[in-house]
Amino acid sequence: FYSLVGNDQVDEPWLDEALAQYATILYYHDVYDEQAAAGFSRSLERRWARVGQADIPIGLPVRDYSVDEYSGIIYGRGPLFIAHLAETMGQATFDEFLQDYYTTYRWRIATGDDFKQLAEQHCQCNLTPLFETWVYPKSSTQ
Repeated sequence: FYSLVGNDQVDEPWLDEALAQYATILYYHDVYDEQAAAGFSRSLERRWARVGQADIPIGLPVRDYSVDEYSGIIYGRGPLFIAHLAETMGQATFDEFLQDYYTTYRWRIATGDDFKQLAEQHCQCNLTPLFETWVYPKSSTQ
C-alpha cells in the first residue's frame, strides 16, 4: 500500500503498515494454507505481546511511540485491528471495501478518515466505536 495508495507515513503509519501486514495474512492463506496464515497471525500477536498487549492506539504519529511500542502496536496490533474490522464488516463486504479503497485512492494520498468513511459506506454501519477502541488516541478527559 505504501507506494500504490499513499498516506502520511509519519502521522498515520498504521494505515499502510497494518494493511500490508493484513495482506500478508491473506497471502499466506491463499498461497499456502490456513495453518500458515494462522502462524503468521500468531507472530503478530507475539509482537503485540512484547509490549504487554498495551492498549495504545494504532493511530498515533511515529514520534509518540517508543521503538518497542512502534513495532508492537503498528506491526502487531495494527493488522489485528484490520482483521477485526474485516470480521465486523463481514469478509465479503470488507473485500469489496478494500478493492474500492484501492481504486479510489490509487496514486493518491489517503487518510485514516478516508479509510473509515469508505468502510462505513460499504458496511452501512457506524464504525466510530471500533475506531475509538483501536485507532484513535484516548481523550485526556477519559
